[in-house]
Amino acid sequence: MILAASGIILQEKKILLLQRSNYTENYPEFWGCPGGRAEIGETPEQNVIREVKEECNLDFTPTEIIKTGIWQDRKYYRFMGNWTGEIKIQELEVLDYNWFTFDDASKLNLAFDYREIIELLYKNRQLL
Repeated sequence: MILAASGIILQEKKILLLQRSNYTENYPEFWGCPGGRAEIGETPEQNVIREVKEECNLDFTPTEIIKTGIWQDRKYYRFMGNWTGEIKIQELEVLDYNWFTFDDASKLNLAFDYREIIELLYKNRQLL
């Protein structure tokens, strides 16, 4: 089974979402958190640290798994964590990015399970 992980990055009750490019076959032009498939031998934590750095140039330290699941042939992990750095998107995989409130994020075409993620964050008062 393929491993995949993503980082949930919050700032001032807003969530960082990236718009996926047409480079991907799954959910092109939809929005989601930075993440992707693990390389051979990577742990979920190593995977999310690398993917966040690659896609948006942030240094991410996972602190908590808030959700796991299976999607097609992938076991996925959704990590909350701390971050530092300045955003610089990887233009091959990412069309755009922004910080979204719950209301604004709810109006987007969200990839995978990210609608469920933003609803969970809203319920836990981490996203307004």
